Amino acid sequence: MDKRFFLALFLSLIVIAVSQVLFPTVPPVKPPLTGTDSTSNAAAVASSTAPAIPAGVTSTPVTRADSVLPPTVTADTAVVTTQKAIYTFGNVGAAPVSIVVRDYQNRSPTGGLVDLALPGLPLFGFRLVAGGDTLDLRRVPFALARNSDQQRESLTYTTTIENRQIAITYTVPRDTAASYSLQVNGRVVGGQGQEYVLVDLPSSLRSVEQDTVADQQSLAYSFKPQRDYAGSVLFGDLDPGEKRLQPGPLKWLAVKSKYFVLAILPRDGAAISEATLTGGPRTSKAATNALGTAVIPISNGTFEFDVYAGPQESQRLFRMGREFDQVNPYGWGFMKGVLHPIASEVIRGLLWMHNRLNLSYGWVLIILGVLIRLALWPLNQSAMRSSLKMQEIQPKLQAAQKKYKDPLQQREAIMKVYKEAGVSPFAGLTGCLPALLPMPILFALFFVFQNTIEFRGVPFMWLHDISVKDPYYILPLLMGASMYVLSWIGMRNAPPN
Repeated sequence: MDKRFFLALFLSLIVIAVSQVLFPTVPPVKPPLTGTDSTSNAAAVASSTAPAIPAGVTSTPVTRADSVLPPTVTADTAVVTTQKAIYTFGNVGAAPVSIVVRDYQNRSPTGGLVDLALPGLPLFGFRLVAGGDTLDLRRVPFALARNSDQQRESLTYTTTIENRQIAITYTVPRDTAASYSLQVNGRVVGGQGQEYVLVDLPSSLRSVEQDTVADQQSLAYSFKPQRDYAGSVLFGDLDPGEKRLQPGPLKWLAVKSKYFVLAILPRDGAAISEATLTGGPRTSKAATNALGTAVIPISNGTFEFDVYAGPQESQRLFRMGREFDQVNPYGWGFMKGVLHPIASEVIRGLLWMHNRLNLSYGWVLIILGVLIRLALWPLNQSAMRSSLKMQEIQPKLQAAQKKYKDPLQQREAIMKVYKEAGVSPFAGLTGCLPALLPMPILFALFFVFQNTIEFRGVPFMWLHDISVKDPYYILPLLMGASMYVLSWIGMRNAPPN
């Protein structure tokens, strides 16, 4: 049988395998649990799950969250405004209840500015693991003390529970370079033995994109082990009620949508002991709720971490340190070590061209496409030459096969044809290698174009937003036509067979 058949079969299998990785089949959805909307579902997750605790620490609750506040307690909020964000903190649970990103518009039908929080749900939840008990602070009222200067503003929330004095301080810097970040410092007085604080990340982020389905499908938890590549778990990969333990130590834990992220990052070499990811209830095919909990050890009565809440701008993520620029893991397994550097350089090049050449991102992408084609031209030429040589000797090979019926004579005649033409018998296989070598670059571009927030809301020609699909399908038609023309040019001189 013709070797080209086996080559085509081999390449087809590669395409099928890659497509299954890039576009996995959505698993069947189990019957939804209780809840009628995203807010009630998120609340159900937050109130019904308890994370795994490091060995030796149990989690039997002694103080549970009440459904309502005591009559004598009123919920109050405090607002801190910076150049880039508006933070709103609540005294109940001592947690932020809203973070508005001032530089980005909500592109969903609701409009306005981007607010990461869902209505009525805080962005953090604190629980204290002390001995054999878990003290739930999420519905506990705190007293507030504010302090501010030109560099920062601090909000300290204090309360006393189970003979322990607890203080949680938020420090919000005012400088632009540190925008979207704040510091959290906690203090526990009166504790005994090793204690832990459980930090519950929000069960979801508000959908703020024009394509709400794609935004919801991007909801995921990301984490960075200290000695491994960053990883992520999509909400859709967690069945309702399923728990996954991510062992530590972890440099950070984050919840992210397509373009925005909220993360906790321990400081000064500290680490998250472990994280628990729990699937939330569903009322539709899309998974919009889950619960991610970080277990942070309390050392000498204190704990501290940084918070980043804002856009996934690569430069800002990089400045946070702790390899936080990997919050969007590129690739799978060992490929992450190859794809992430390529994707990072591509993004850096895009930003450089946009800023230095003062060009729209649409033109920047066109220039990038031309540069990549030029860079890969030698590899494409090598593959084309090998293909043309194989096409040229095909008539001679077929003549040798017809002339000699004896397998030994036929093999000798075929080898003679290869030798006279200066072509390797394995050219059919090795000729495709130059075309496969650029695959890491193409994979990296796939991830870059999918998650680069700088493209969000940028118009170009007939496109209202280059970060979403072409509404008129002009680009797919142009791509199909160009592929047909290139194929026609390559086959013009091919033999009829």
